[in-house]
Amino acid sequence: VSDTPQTSTLSEIRILSRKSAFVFGWVALFLYVAAQTGVNSFFINYATEHIAITDSMAATLLSFGGMGLFMLGRLGGSWAMGRIRAERLLAILAIIATLATSAVVLAPGGLGFAALLVVYLCESIMFPTIFALALRGLGAHTKIASSLLIMSIVGGAVAPLLMGIVADGHSMALGFVVPLFCFVVIAAYAVTRR
Repeated sequence: VSDTPQTSTLSEIRILSRKSAFVFGWVALFLYVAAQTGVNSFFINYATEHIAITDSMAATLLSFGGMGLFMLGRLGGSWAMGRIRAERLLAILAIIATLATSAVVLAPGGLGFAALLVVYLCESIMFPTIFALALRGLGAHTKIASSLLIMSIVGGAVAPLLMGIVADGHSMALGFVVPLFCFVVIAAYAVTRR
């Protein structure tokens, strides 16, 4: 009796769960989406709380500053990938994002806000790069693996909740320890890829 599609899929998932490079990639992608969603969700709160600007001005800075840098980072990152190995570029940007997010937490105000904008530049190539690295070498399991990777976007539901809890109890700046943790793990993932 041949395997049904369901048992075949479960068998592939079991095989993938034993591939540490894939599992680490899934975790890194989950945390990336968590970090990006958290940063986007609380950008305006951070700006209004720590640099005393209006919601309207903060929204404009998010639209043109943060998203503009994200776009430039995506374009520049695509160009850089032709010259630098993907895992190395990911490591560099994840380390810069870690340092920038540390400044967001430790130096709230003008410096922290400038660092928050740098995070957008660094995030720009992370999702597609982690996705591609996690699929590397999976051969016949690539289709199921990519489906599982897409499910990692549920990470976006986690960070805003955690950041909000920390912000309510302490400060918005301290809430950014959540994406800081995410970027540390992403940097570790990138450094371990070969």
